[in-house]
Amino acid sequence: MTEHATFKLQVSKIYLKISILVHLFALIVIWLYSFNSFVSLTLSIVLVMHFYFLNLSIFLKKSNAVLSFSLNDKTLTTTDKMGNSQQYPCVYCVYQSQFLVIINLGKNSLVIFKDSLASHSLSQLNRLLNA
Repeated sequence: MTEHATFKLQVSKIYLKISILVHLFALIVIWLYSFNSFVSLTLSIVLVMHFYFLNLSIFLKKSNAVLSFSLNDKTLTTTDKMGNSQQYPCVYCVYQSQFLVIINLGKNSLVIFKDSLASHSLSQLNRLLNA
């Protein structure tokens, strides 16, 4: 990576649609295949709470949500919602495709869908990660 590039992140509609579909499917399965109403109600409440906390991440409302990141000389620098910057000298790309990139940042992962990049394309990011 010899080229410097800064990427701004926004809310991903693809990630939101996938999470809605998965949670609705799980809710339907809970109520169709359960023999106990109390267990179904408990699992439904847990699923709704999980969906709520997942939406905080999807809509970038958490305090540690990454709003932008930059690549410069094999170093990835992230800036979160509070304005704090962190540098990661060793970037490991876990998964790459034309719709999704997952980057391992130590203990955390940075999941980037195609529609979550505000300023650049995902193909440019893939090209920079492969260089």
